[in-house]
Amino acid sequence: MADVNKKITDGELQSGAEGGSPLFDSAVSITGDYCKNKGIEFELYMFNSKVLKMESEDGGISNYVNAETDGLNIRLLDKKKMSFSYCLGLESDKILNALDGAYSLLKYMEADEFAEFAEKEDYYNGGKDIYTPEKLGVYSEDGKDIDIDKKKSLLLEMEETAYSYDKKIYKVDKPSYSETLINKRFCNSKGIDVSSVKTFYEIFLSVASRNGEDTGSGFDFDFSHGFSTLKFKKAAMNAAKKGVDQLGARTVSSGNYPVVFDNYTSSEILGILKQSFYADSVYKKKSLLEGKIGKKIFSDKLDIIDDGLLYGGALTDMFDREGVKMKTKVLCSSGTINSYLYDVRYGKIYGVKSSGNSAGRSFTLPPDVGSTNFFIKNGETNILDIISSIKEGLYITELMGLHMAKPYTGEFSLGAAGFFVKNGKIDFPVKGIAVSGNIMQLFNGISKIANDLRFFGSAGSPSILFENIQVSGK
Repeated sequence: MADVNKKITDGELQSGAEGGSPLFDSAVSITGDYCKNKGIEFELYMFNSKVLKMESEDGGISNYVNAETDGLNIRLLDKKKMSFSYCLGLESDKILNALDGAYSLLKYMEADEFAEFAEKEDYYNGGKDIYTPEKLGVYSEDGKDIDIDKKKSLLLEMEETAYSYDKKIYKVDKPSYSETLINKRFCNSKGIDVSSVKTFYEIFLSVASRNGEDTGSGFDFDFSHGFSTLKFKKAAMNAAKKGVDQLGARTVSSGNYPVVFDNYTSSEILGILKQSFYADSVYKKKSLLEGKIGKKIFSDKLDIIDDGLLYGGALTDMFDREGVKMKTKVLCSSGTINSYLYDVRYGKIYGVKSSGNSAGRSFTLPPDVGSTNFFIKNGETNILDIISSIKEGLYITELMGLHMAKPYTGEFSLGAAGFFVKNGKIDFPVKGIAVSGNIMQLFNGISKIANDLRFFGSAGSPSILFENIQVSGK
């Protein structure tokens, strides 16, 4: 579980003890010899992933997967030309095929004056503290000795808890449990050679509710890097409560209202803005924040952080996809834009160091700029106090059509559901409405930020009250 209150002092990062697979050693040796003979530079990312997944249905385990995969991807650099290749599996013939493939592509690539690999000092920069996966809260052995039957029992209990919450719950849709152990190693010809190990546990369920002809739905989940902190029953009860609370929903009259977006929908709205912080988006003029560094453009209540070292964060790690040390970046403070997110290439373009934001969308694709744990800083006001301050307004708990939002213009029009608030109290559930506006104007019109920050994967936000939001209803 991510913990923004646990402080980790900046220092030298050291590799995790479990990162040294013999297959990784062999891949490094094969790649190093190959590139030395060719007189070229290389960057090598290797992984080994062990995944257990299961689902329950109607009181039994309906789906069970236990799999292990490994592979690598590689980039080669010669005379400012860079190529990419990958392979699934770490057998020597597959590695050599990947190397041959990447090498054969070099002659077709255009020279790029900014094409470089991370330098050794981008990771090894001194310091007293030593980061390990355990210190970062991303590795735990507490689930290793838990019997598989116990895990199945907890999953089935989660399904049963949801059904027993209320008779109006008529369907619990395949509650799921997954656990992942991933070992990674990164090295390049500049002298970086680092390893990491992570554990990740996740549960999820959704429910359907019914009262006569009226229907509703709800979901919840939990994730952690340790098994013992998963809250099976709480997730089940939250999902069931959401489903039941939506029964009897109706629309409201069109107009402008004060609107509270809960922490989930606020994190989704933040996602519309996130891409604008990417340096490649800025460079390609696809960012709302181009030329905005040092300028106050949002409410002074808004602080946005990207933290690759957040304790227990979903994307917390010791190094990014290019081997650069992870960092904590305050991108926006009191409404003022401080920085963008950079990988090595875009750092070179803008004359700054990489911010540790090279991300791998898939091991079959080259890395590019991405965020880590991206969130809005927690506020100081209790969510109940915020709701009690509203005479007539909305509390939004679900948004639909986010894929239709336009991150390049900031314009959005989203289907929404939640609750009508009257005289400071929840009055009735709402559906069949749409909220619309512009993301830049929205974040400049923050009234209050609650103290209920929650992470939904790598994105997080507290609930936020915005004034004068356009709502389309009846």
